[in-house]
Amino acid sequence: MREILADNGSIYVHLDWKKGHYIKAIMDEVFGEHNFQSEIVWKRTSAHSDSGCFPNIHDTIYFYSKSDTILFTPQYEGLSEKYVKSKYRYKNKNGRIYRKDNLTATGLSGGGYDYTWNGVRRIWRCPPETMERHEKNNRLSYTKNGVAEYIRYLDESGGRMVGDTWTDISPVNSQAKERLDYPTQKSEELIDRIICSTSKVNDIVIDAFAGSGTTLAAAEKLKRRWIGMDCGKFSIYTIQKRILNLATQIGSLKKDERRDYERVADFEEHSKAKSRGMLFVYEKARKGDFVITDSFLKSLSDFISAHLTGNKKEEFSLICPKDKLKLHKLKTVEDIESKAGEKIIDVGKVRFLISFIQPKDKTEKEKPLKAKEFTLFHAGVYDAKAILNLDWEHYKPFVAQLFGVRSERHKIHGFEADGYIGVHSAFIWDYPNQKKLVLDREYINTLHTVLGGRAGGRFYVIAPVSSMGFMEDEIDIDNTTYVLLKVPLSVLKALIEKGDPGSVKQPVSEADVNEVIDAVGFDFISQPQVKVSYHRRKPENEDLFNAGKKDWSIEISSFKSNTLVYDPEDFKNFETFSMVLVDTDYNDDYFNLGKVFWAGDVVNEGRSKAVMRISEDEFTGKKMMIIFIDTYGNELKVVKQKKDFK
Repeated sequence: MREILADNGSIYVHLDWKKGHYIKAIMDEVFGEHNFQSEIVWKRTSAHSDSGCFPNIHDTIYFYSKSDTILFTPQYEGLSEKYVKSKYRYKNKNGRIYRKDNLTATGLSGGGYDYTWNGVRRIWRCPPETMERHEKNNRLSYTKNGVAEYIRYLDESGGRMVGDTWTDISPVNSQAKERLDYPTQKSEELIDRIICSTSKVNDIVIDAFAGSGTTLAAAEKLKRRWIGMDCGKFSIYTIQKRILNLATQIGSLKKDERRDYERVADFEEHSKAKSRGMLFVYEKARKGDFVITDSFLKSLSDFISAHLTGNKKEEFSLICPKDKLKLHKLKTVEDIESKAGEKIIDVGKVRFLISFIQPKDKTEKEKPLKAKEFTLFHAGVYDAKAILNLDWEHYKPFVAQLFGVRSERHKIHGFEADGYIGVHSAFIWDYPNQKKLVLDREYINTLHTVLGGRAGGRFYVIAPVSSMGFMEDEIDIDNTTYVLLKVPLSVLKALIEKGDPGSVKQPVSEADVNEVIDAVGFDFISQPQVKVSYHRRKPENEDLFNAGKKDWSIEISSFKSNTLVYDPEDFKNFETFSMVLVDTDYNDDYFNLGKVFWAGDVVNEGRSKAVMRISEDEFTGKKMMIIFIDTYGNELKVVKQKKDFK
């Protein structure tokens, strides 16, 4: 990453507490200790009461730059409610909340300005002309001794600058709308802060372990360009779905869950005041109920006064929604010393301190965000140009060896096939001489007609992935399954050199989805051999809501891999089964992940069957694309219509 990083660029490395200190030493070696900028502590959870030691509640993010020239924009976080209540304790006649800041320079390094202001001589922080400007703008307040203080309004505060301890960003919880049920998913707010701190609009952001695509989604919303990499198929399809279904909102929309009293700006001051009591009119009071009128306050004042001794005016707090206060004759009283009560009204012996319950903040509706065009690349290290320039004499044996074709030309109804894969015929598309032609569904239909329906149960067609005009790996016509074997434009050199068919292991359960970290890529696809049937079944757990409906059931009886090194017979049934991904509204254009079934969840105890059930209402489109994936990343894509489920 250092080699491709911009000179003013940054890199963030996030690991858990078990490995962080190891990577810190390596980062110092690669980037130089002098380019270490921050160790960010992210408090991601609260303490666990059941822990037998100090609970682990934070993660560490190491932040390095490439050079001394670093692009950095400070970020600010909102002021906490506790901080606001402790510091912003005053309110002017217009209801604006403010705090008073000291303007004297006593004790400050660097000196100040010695002069007399308002009859008081002090060492001031600002020169006389600045003080005059503050006075002109009504930004000065004075103590009883005449000492000037600066008025700083709450609504003008941008918050506090974010430091290296982040406690205000929570992880993605189970109810969050952005949640994708992907292990290790981070919140968009966390990535938003990182991207905004050290990049600008139209910069390129790269995530080398893209996972669920949070970085890419946040970058797109923040108008950055992006590159994401991952060696897990589940990750790639999760990212693709996420980018295809973006909303403008960063993170999950937050509902205002504050209770009535929490939406009273000076509620704490009411509790501190010397009020004899409090009347609280809840926001949910029915329309017309508990309207605070002139006569109501007079009656309430008479009731309170009857139980008071002496003639001293006593305070009584009253809190209500603003629309519940309907006064016509009673007038408010000015009292700049009072910290409680947005309106102050004297009625007889009672001074009412009246504050309002503010409405809940409205949650804006999410708006869809159409992402710019993006491309899914399959990484490889073969010389793609050399493969593209192969002539037929070299290309044909290369492809035949790649897919294990036993060369033996033979004719079927006048059509000449090139050999066999197992006992089934195989045909190698003459790509070097047909580079401008596209092999589409119409070609398969024509091929079926030419073969006169005599192709047998399976017929293999081998062609470059760039020459195929569809996504499916199998197309069923009558009693023949046409299997499309796709030649990659780059075949992994490491895969062949190692003689290891499993250089890209895929997970078999959600728990180990992030174990796929030692891979070199997954460009070569050798479809697994899957025996599968499609049925309509009664729901396993019938209830009032699904009675009379039938599930769409995908039932696998045999699943084996076919690799460069091993034949299917070398594997036990379901030994290499990873997962099944489903798009229940396939549009003939791209795969949009809808459901995932993990091998560990669907294979029965005897390893003789795997069943995936989709409820009747979930099959929303006309077609369903199903992707069967083995533990090596090989895929088998099929498209089924509703009529195919018997």
